[in-house]
Amino acid sequence: MNKKNQFIQFGLGMLGFKSKQDLIENLFIKSIYDTYRRVDKNIGFENEIRDRFIYDFYYDSTLLKGLINKNILFVNWEKWVFKNENDLGRTDLSFAISGFEFIIECKRLKNASSQYINEGLYRFINKDYSENETYAGMMGFVVAGDIKIICSSLKDKCQQESYFDNDFVHSKADKSDVSFVSSHNRQGTNEINIYHLFFEFKIK
Repeated sequence: MNKKNQFIQFGLGMLGFKSKQDLIENLFIKSIYDTYRRVDKNIGFENEIRDRFIYDFYYDSTLLKGLINKNILFVNWEKWVFKNENDLGRTDLSFAISGFEFIIECKRLKNASSQYINEGLYRFINKDYSENETYAGMMGFVVAGDIKIICSSLKDKCQQESYFDNDFVHSKADKSDVSFVSSHNRQGTNEINIYHLFFEFKIK
């Protein structure tokens, strides 16, 4: 184990987690679902909906606000990243501790739009985002259409994009009809494992 991994493992242990996957699933994703129960579910613009989550993380989340206020955990949004020497990108949302960042791409959906793939998933496959990480996430804010059909259709589409059949996708498969996981090969690096989470925002 190299020094970076030793450092990350030490940080995970201090927080009470066994691995990055344990931290992601039992702190970050658990907090996202917990926050969704509280936030306003009226239709909004993509960034407006995302900001509802961020506000809750800082002020109402019993799981996150203490860690954020003590500068143990950092929640970032609209963070500039270098996609390549000629292009910059901005990540929608990320959770970070020293040595590790879990980036989430957000998409506002009315159907199983190809933008979810072309302007979302590809950013991870092409290493625009999370180049040195093995886990990332996507959140779909469903403002029209059937959330289960949209989720199922996008799962099928994601499985056509450099899909990698590994233990991660089998261990997490079919846990919910409005979420799924996928894993994808990336040239010259390890695969990227993606959590896909979908939430309805339709109440008027």
